[in-house]
Amino acid sequence: MKFTVVSHACLYIEYKNIRLLIDPWIIGSTYWRSWWNYPAVSEELIEKLKPTHIYITHLHWDHFHGPTLRKFYDYNPTILLPKHFNRRMKEDILRDFKFSKIKELNHGQRYKLIDDFQVFSYQFNPFIIDSSILIEANGVTLLNCNDSKTFGLSLRQIISNHPKIDFAFRSHSSATPIPQCIRGTNVEKSDRSPSDYADDFIAFAMATKSRYVIPFASSHIYLHEMTKKFNKYYSDPSFIKKQFNLKVKSEQKCQIMVSGSSWSKLNGFNIVEHNFENLKSDVEIYSSRNKKKIYKHIEKGENQKLNKRAFENYYLKFLEACLSPFNLLDFKFGFLIDEKKSSNKYLCIIDGRKGKVEIIEILNEKEIYKYNLSFVILTPVYVFNDCNLKKMHNTYTPSKLLEVIAIEKNGIKKLIKYFNLVDLYENDSLPFYRLFNIRNIIIIFRRWRELIDIIFYFYIIKIKKKKIHNLWSMI
Repeated sequence: MKFTVVSHACLYIEYKNIRLLIDPWIIGSTYWRSWWNYPAVSEELIEKLKPTHIYITHLHWDHFHGPTLRKFYDYNPTILLPKHFNRRMKEDILRDFKFSKIKELNHGQRYKLIDDFQVFSYQFNPFIIDSSILIEANGVTLLNCNDSKTFGLSLRQIISNHPKIDFAFRSHSSATPIPQCIRGTNVEKSDRSPSDYADDFIAFAMATKSRYVIPFASSHIYLHEMTKKFNKYYSDPSFIKKQFNLKVKSEQKCQIMVSGSSWSKLNGFNIVEHNFENLKSDVEIYSSRNKKKIYKHIEKGENQKLNKRAFENYYLKFLEACLSPFNLLDFKFGFLIDEKKSSNKYLCIIDGRKGKVEIIEILNEKEIYKYNLSFVILTPVYVFNDCNLKKMHNTYTPSKLLEVIAIEKNGIKKLIKYFNLVDLYENDSLPFYRLFNIRNIIIIFRRWRELIDIIFYFYIIKIKKKKIHNLWSMI
């Protein structure tokens, strides 16, 4: 049995005639040329990937990457998906790809690939698709939590079912645009520090009691001209390891594994070294290497005009979904869209109170304050058009291709509420009546622990005001 870290959040596991690829984003960029793998994936490694199965943990493009998936048509892999309340991931696969074998995995249920190779999908987050995958092969157990911040009874279920975990993989950063994309915010004072993310990672690691824990799903850099500034918040895995070694006194080990690093039962670790202290110079090297691709993409995008019909169609349906059984969106906000080619500026207003949308041509940014809006989001026209056409606003925010102007005093709270509603809507959980069917009742029964975990979260974080790493203290 052998596993290889391929990229940011991609893992490749080989045993006998089975080759399982998890969350493949291995070529090019994602999120409109904003995110790039760091370090880059070598062509030699890419050519070695010949998956029989592909598991996708959730919907975000750094895990569900269309150009990468299409590279594997010739191998006709079985696509494995978490069986969630919604059918969004399966429907996207059926509509946009040519894969013929698709299997949804029930929460916590064994799925045998061969006699000595089985996987378990553990979903987490009641309404929004996210999942971990646990692999048992050749007497080795891997828990790949990826972006899924599983805690409480949900994590205890995994540990109870699989008490001897050899390797645990987990992210150590956040893709949220808040507070970094909020205009006028002092990020250093309002954001969580690198030590906070390290403490979360360490608390999770200690809870799993795995032999090794791998900092994972956090190694990308920003090369788009709008997002390059966010590289200063890069979550360095060498810092995570340093903090881990300072705070953990058990036999558990933290091992950095960048692209190309592997472990096999026969030979142990084969580690590719990378110096993260070179981040600043590496960003410039990567920018220079990909300059033409980035420029071409931005130039093509900026030639677009605002697709007014796509905006109206998307947000009128969204507003309708927010009305049942009562109005969940009781405020008004907007998007400021600048058409570079025509020099026109459009304020696209979404009025939750009246259930209507409106497009107003304005002369300058100062005019946004005339319309009693809670907040305004500035974003490139090509990104906005794409999100409206593809129903992908829930994937938009990790790109950080946005700037938010909070106009009302509670503007940021309402922004967070809007983001949550978009997640629910695009994951088939709004209107709420869509949740009530036999399929979902069975799923809720399998995942009852999450209901208790929600209460636990609010008690620890909202009432007791403790730090997030305390969520793993009860395991």
